[in-house]
Amino acid sequence: MIYSLLVPTRERASGLERFMNSVWKTTTHKKNIEVLFGCDEDDNQADAVTKHIINQYRTIHMEVHKRKRSVYLNKDYYNWLAEKAHGDFYWILADDLEIMAYNWDEIILNHINAFLADKPDRIVCASIKDNTPPPSHLLPKFPCFPMFSKQVLEALGFLLHPRVPNWGADYVAYQTFKPIGRLLQIHDRNYLNHISWHTKQIKPDKTNVRIGNIFNELKMVPEHNVDRILAGEVPKHRGKLNKFIGEHNERMGKEKPI
Repeated sequence: MIYSLLVPTRERASGLERFMNSVWKTTTHKKNIEVLFGCDEDDNQADAVTKHIINQYRTIHMEVHKRKRSVYLNKDYYNWLAEKAHGDFYWILADDLEIMAYNWDEIILNHINAFLADKPDRIVCASIKDNTPPPSHLLPKFPCFPMFSKQVLEALGFLLHPRVPNWGADYVAYQTFKPIGRLLQIHDRNYLNHISWHTKQIKPDKTNVRIGNIFNELKMVPEHNVDRILAGEVPKHRGKLNKFIGEHNERMGKEKPI
C-alpha cells in the first residue's frame, strides 16, 4: 500500500460521495491506495453512505472507523486514523474536498521519490497545492492538507500536533519541517478543490461552525495556543526528527560495505 487517505467526516453524505467519485476518477493505480474514514458513533448518516460507497468503489480498499465524538480533530481523528493506516504515505484530507489532478498518485510519488533520493530516513512532509487561501496575506503558503511519510509517525508519534485542536496544525507542520529541510512543496498544479466557505463556494454548515467555535474557545488556552506551541514544543519536535534522521543515517553508514 502506497497511500493512506485519512478522512474524518461528520454528517456530510453528499460531500463523501463527491470526494470518493473524485478519488475514483483521478487515481491511476487504485489498488495502491486505501481510504480510512473516521466517523462519530452518533452520526446517523455515516453508516448508510459509507456502506454505499464501499459497495460502489470495490477496487479501492476502504475502512470505516467509529469513535466517541471528540472536539480534538487532529489528535482524535487524524492521528487516530494514522495509527490504523497501512500505507507508506498518509494524506490529511477532508469530506469537503475533491481531487482535481488526474494521475495524482504517480505524479506525487515521482516528486516524493526525487526528494527522498538522498534521504534514506524518508522523513518528509509534502505540501500539496490546493485552492484554500491563507488566513493572512502575511503568512506563507503552508500545506492545508499535508502528506506525511510513515516515518514521521514513527519519529514523532503523531502527524498533526495533538495539542492543536483543529485549525493551525497545518501551520505548525510547516514550521516544524521547513527549518530542517524536510518540507517538500508540490505546487506544480492545483491538486485539491476545497468546497468550503473558506473558498466562498458554500455557506458554513454545522460542522464548520462547530470547528470555528472550538478554535475560538481554545486558541488562548496555553496548552492549545499555536504561538506557545511553536515557541515551546516545535523546537523539541524538530530535535526529535533530526535525531531520527541522524541515527538512521549513522546505521546506514555502518551497514555500507567497506
